[in-house]
Amino acid sequence: MINENAEVVVVGGGVIGVSLAYGMVKNGAKVILIDKVDNRLTASRGNFGLVWVQGKGKGMPRYVEWCIEATEKWPEFAENLENESGFNLDYEKTGGLEICLGEEEHQERVNFIEEMSQASSSGRYDCEMISLKELQSMIPEIKLGKEVSGASFCSHDGCVNPLNLLKAMSSSFQENGGDYRPEQLVQKIEYSSNSFKIETGTHSFNAKKIVLACGLMTTKLANMVGMKVPVIAERGQILVTESTSRVFNYPTGGIRQNYDGSFMLGGSHETVVHNIETSYEVLQNIAKRAIRILPNLKNLQMIRSWAALRVLTPDKMPVYLESDQYPGAYAITSHSGVSLASIHSSNLVDWILEEKIPLGFSSFHPQRFNVQEAI
Repeated sequence: MINENAEVVVVGGGVIGVSLAYGMVKNGAKVILIDKVDNRLTASRGNFGLVWVQGKGKGMPRYVEWCIEATEKWPEFAENLENESGFNLDYEKTGGLEICLGEEEHQERVNFIEEMSQASSSGRYDCEMISLKELQSMIPEIKLGKEVSGASFCSHDGCVNPLNLLKAMSSSFQENGGDYRPEQLVQKIEYSSNSFKIETGTHSFNAKKIVLACGLMTTKLANMVGMKVPVIAERGQILVTESTSRVFNYPTGGIRQNYDGSFMLGGSHETVVHNIETSYEVLQNIAKRAIRILPNLKNLQMIRSWAALRVLTPDKMPVYLESDQYPGAYAITSHSGVSLASIHSSNLVDWILEEKIPLGFSSFHPQRFNVQEAI
């Protein structure tokens, strides 16, 4: 058994775990990042790559504010990370669209924005409806489908290459002195004398603090240190077309054009149990809706597709929790790991390392699910 010591051990090598580990080493902490490494099942490697606000936070206004804070940090975060790592993130903050098909979808979107504005502490929601004419003027080279009735637009929104983001943070984490230990499946966590002992099959890691950001394993491991964190799996499928001229400059929740001119189409929301197989029927439905919005997509060949599992809480909003029973043990889980990478690597790091609790942080406690602390 190999013994290693650190100030913090982060469990989970996806975008959430890596963003936290990256932020901690930038703050001078000695960090070991461990990961069981199962690339097939991770949402981080099968992500649509949106840095997004609109559509989020129904029932939790603080989450909307949190997402806006994150997107405001993103330009500087991306620039610094590119300079440190040498990776091009392909980050763009153009604003984002949610294009409506038919009057019913259009009215639903209007109602959503009004509801979110009323729930906001500021009385406004940074998203606006635009007419069909305004939409067409934003994308003049695009032929829109006959059913398109308008869209919502949010200036905070944008997109990034999620795989390059993960690679860049991982590279910078290690360049700044972080230790990465792959193929380490946590089997036991013990607490003694204000220190945690994390055992895998080959290693024993000792640290003052442990951060669990390990996707579907979070519930099991959090229970070992006195926390109840409910998570569920949701499958999302994506397809990619051949490249063409780049004319679609605004990402949407289901269509975005990459730097190379290919289109990404997504993304389904399917309740499954560890099933990452693609489904012809689901991919066909994704393509059909995209073609109803942008008819000329029918002329492009599909070149690849994939499925990945999103890890969600029951209300699809974050859980940030420190164990009452074992102080220094943290559980972090969130659907929007890419969007929130900028704030996870800063504000959450300040919380974990320096106990600086962000404003309105109680909103993210799992007590909203009526769960009890683990015994």
